[in-house]
Amino acid sequence: MKLKEVTEVLNLFERERTPMEIRILGIATYIQTSSTRRTAKILSEFYPISHTAIWKWIKKVEEKLPISTEKKKRNLIAIDETVVKANKRHYYVYSAVDVERNELILMKVYPMRNWLVTKSFVKEVLKYCDNKPKFVIDKAPWLKRALESLNLEFKHETFRKT
Repeated sequence: MKLKEVTEVLNLFERERTPMEIRILGIATYIQTSSTRRTAKILSEFYPISHTAIWKWIKKVEEKLPISTEKKKRNLIAIDETVVKANKRHYYVYSAVDVERNELILMKVYPMRNWLVTKSFVKEVLKYCDNKPKFVIDKAPWLKRALESLNLEFKHETFRKT
C-alpha cells in the first residue's frame, strides 16, 4: 500500500485544501527536522503553508499512527516508498511501520531512490529494533536488493486498492 493510500485508509485528513503529496512531504520533513516552523519554511518553497497547519497534520498522524522512538523487539516491519512531486522535482518518501503495533518507526525524504539510499534507510530502521525483524515489501528491486545485502528476511506483498 502506498503512503498516499495509507493516509486515505487511516482517514487522516478531512479536508483537501492542501494536496496530499505536500502533506506527506510535510510530515516526513517534520519527522526529520522536529520543527514545524522549519518544515513550513522548507515547504513554502513549493507551496504556501503555515507551521500551524503542519502541527495539525502531525497531531492527526499521531492519533491514528503513533510514532515509535524507542528500541523494541519487532517481528514484522512494512517498508514502502512513494514519490511526491513538488516544484517540478521528485522526492522519495520512505516509511517503515511496525505492523503488529501499528507504529510508525521512521519516515524520511530523499532526493533519489536506489538500493544504496534504501540500504541506508533500512540500517536506520534497525536502530529501533532489538532483533532482526522480518520485512514486508512490494516488488521494488531496490528494496529487495537492500534487504538481501543486509542478510535480512523479507517477503513480497503486492498492495493494491480493491
